[in-house]
Amino acid sequence: MTVAIFDHNEKNLLLQHSVTALLHLAQRRGACLHKLLHGTQIFEQDLSRPDSRCHHRDWLTLLGRCQQLASPELPFILADALLHNPALALSQSLPKAPHLAGCLRQLWYFRHQMLPGVFTLVQHTEQYRVLLLKPALQLGPQQGFILNLAMALLVQLIQHHTGRGNNLRVQLKQAAPSHPAQISSYWPCPVSFGQPVDALYIPHELWFQPWPEHHAGEFRAYRRACYQLNRRLPRQRGLFEILQRQLYRTMPATLSLEQAASLLGCSSSSVKRLLQQQGSSYAALADDLRCDLATLLLCQGKLSNKQLASQLGYSDEHNFRRAFKRWTGNVPSSLRLPVS
Repeated sequence: MTVAIFDHNEKNLLLQHSVTALLHLAQRRGACLHKLLHGTQIFEQDLSRPDSRCHHRDWLTLLGRCQQLASPELPFILADALLHNPALALSQSLPKAPHLAGCLRQLWYFRHQMLPGVFTLVQHTEQYRVLLLKPALQLGPQQGFILNLAMALLVQLIQHHTGRGNNLRVQLKQAAPSHPAQISSYWPCPVSFGQPVDALYIPHELWFQPWPEHHAGEFRAYRRACYQLNRRLPRQRGLFEILQRQLYRTMPATLSLEQAASLLGCSSSSVKRLLQQQGSSYAALADDLRCDLATLLLCQGKLSNKQLASQLGYSDEHNFRRAFKRWTGNVPSSLRLPVS
């Protein structure tokens, strides 16, 4: 099976889908357009052309410069701009979905048209469906901003169309902001900072709650437009996502590097080289995934170490305990608390 992989050198972002909104918001906060674009391969005249694209590395560069503006509200305002972007059929389609489940299926399938650097894994608890947000490729210092942006987009989407955003729960890896009052109004739900995972907890009853703006005909029309755009903007996935999804599907069995490479249609040495270019390794991705899944399972407070070890592919609970201590510096019992 050959999978289309994108990296930082891919021109996989249409400027009018996200870049122009980011630049507009940055300029409103005092940034100079010329300085924002300096050193990138984006030129001012490109911003008005509907088919102009940019490399993913230039998107990261722009995000890094915008982070220096010290505007903590920027991810939330950018999320709102993306959700209401008239140039993006994907954004226009989401309110017309029948419910949250249909909306997220649409968003995840076509997310390369909006936020290609993020993917999700879904876990189930008694009360919630948990969306675990992960970087699809190496995002560097911009990872926190991008995951915050993706989380804000999801929360705003659910709040607007269900009116029950206060029922959500958010966990973020990023440290608590120095001035929490500046952004507290942007979160309609409880948020915990400095957490071991980036996760959104959605009550089961919201998943299929009918959406007031649902329109089957318009939803199909926008979906066709998204498919048409795929002809110019092929559906691609980051290497981290492809490998971690394969590992996730295989659990509790293990998936060797050679097996993963075979599924990608390339050699193990090629996968090693591609990962090294992004400052990672196959073992690091496997550990990162197991650590996140272990954290989510521990927070449910339901499983013993022996059961956790079995679910995550460890031969016994002692190996799991040692691995968890290596990942986090803590023993599993330190996290065995339900989400409040």
